[in-house]
Amino acid sequence: MPLKDAIKEFKSNGSNGVRGTSPTSRRRSPPPPQPQRVRGASPAIRRRSPPPPQPQQRRQLFNSTRTAWVLSLLLILTLITQVILISYHDEFVMRLKAIEGELLEDVSLVNSMASDALNAAFEYNEEREEEHIETARDQRFGPSPRAPRAAKGEPLNKDATYSMEPADILRRAGVDVAAGFVPSITVGQAQAAKKSSQNVHERKVAALPSLEDIQSMYSNRTHIAGLDRCREFRQKVPPERRLMGPAGIFNSATNLLNKLLKLNCVNKARTHLSVGHKAPTGMLLQAPWGKHNPASWRFHHEAAAMWDGVPQEDFLPIVMIKDPITWMASMCRHSYEARWRHTNDHCPNLVPNEFDKGREPGEGTMGLRVKFATKHFKDDIDFDRKKKTFVKYNSLVDLWNTWYKEWYDVDFPRIMVRFEDLLFHAEETVSQICKCGGGAMKPRFRYVEDSAKGDFGPHAGSAGFLASLINYGNRTLRMEGILTDENDAEYARKHLDKHLMDLFGYAPI
Repeated sequence: MPLKDAIKEFKSNGSNGVRGTSPTSRRRSPPPPQPQRVRGASPAIRRRSPPPPQPQQRRQLFNSTRTAWVLSLLLILTLITQVILISYHDEFVMRLKAIEGELLEDVSLVNSMASDALNAAFEYNEEREEEHIETARDQRFGPSPRAPRAAKGEPLNKDATYSMEPADILRRAGVDVAAGFVPSITVGQAQAAKKSSQNVHERKVAALPSLEDIQSMYSNRTHIAGLDRCREFRQKVPPERRLMGPAGIFNSATNLLNKLLKLNCVNKARTHLSVGHKAPTGMLLQAPWGKHNPASWRFHHEAAAMWDGVPQEDFLPIVMIKDPITWMASMCRHSYEARWRHTNDHCPNLVPNEFDKGREPGEGTMGLRVKFATKHFKDDIDFDRKKKTFVKYNSLVDLWNTWYKEWYDVDFPRIMVRFEDLLFHAEETVSQICKCGGGAMKPRFRYVEDSAKGDFGPHAGSAGFLASLINYGNRTLRMEGILTDENDAEYARKHLDKHLMDLFGYAPI
């Protein structure tokens, strides 16, 4: 092709030298992307980069129907478990508390037996040492007249009338009022305080009650029932076989009586028996058939805390009774083996109120069950001492009436003693108890200053001597926090046994 023709053709096709392209397509397009070269990589790698990773499809584990069925089944199982726990929670907790109480009573028995043995050994050695000194003095200097003194074992002021003034009582007990006192609290409060490392023994300033308050509630003398049958007991039982100890419903101060008797009374006829004899002082921890059991349990039960073969006919029961108003307040704090519906805000809950579901407020009573030891008879071979039986009562008032009415009507010797007399007439009361059972008082009367129950298990939070003197001697505190519901107060006024209230000198509500 001639050069002239070639130049014309070039101008007509554009400057890019590509034949057959339109003017719009003559624009320069961007160069294709070049693969990134990696220094040091092989030529095969430089030529092609790996393709981007493709997202993996997730495997479907559950379909919607199966998931709904599984969740529904789990929900049903959870609801069933909750219902079972709610239904049996109280019984389970009560059973655990009962086991704890039995274990602690066994520990208390062992401690008591060890204490009795040590006290008996100490008193025996003390007597022998005094006799040896007197014999040596008489042999050296000859017998000489001595000043008359009360016989060993009898109170020095046997016929004296002791003052009921709280300050005088505390002075005789050797209690420092300025040190304050530890108030009584519930078991739950005591355990919660211990778990949270709080000071459970925080003391309060003591404000002593007036003599007028004390006498207006409990009169100015002791009230002991059954002293007319003491001679009958002493005539039937030989001196070396005589035993005595407390009986009483829960919270009636049976532990206090037990300690006061062991500290101040002794059956000297038993102390001269062979070494290793059971109960050398004649003072037992409780009635052989169980101190909390009703009177009809006598001869039909042997308490697990007692030794085998203890003769129940040789035992004089000292039945402790307590003002029913303060007793119900104690039961609200420490219910022990009594089971009934109540709360801290509504106790003793004698009559149903608006919070008692399924009951009409103000109608009927709130019944309760009390777990006593199971009765048995002498022909029972496989008898379990720790087996329990529930006994039903119409209310807490009915329990107090029935339990003490049965003891008052028994046909065998027993004496019934007020708890309040151990506080305000301790010397006279313990002296009369000791004499009734054929014992002899020690020369110096000793009080129980700390809590007679201890500070563990079901007894946690119990009050000591000073706190009891303040709480039970104050007329205002007698009704504080108890019978606040008018229906409860009216029921108690109508149904508390008036004969027992008058017999033991308790002020009406």
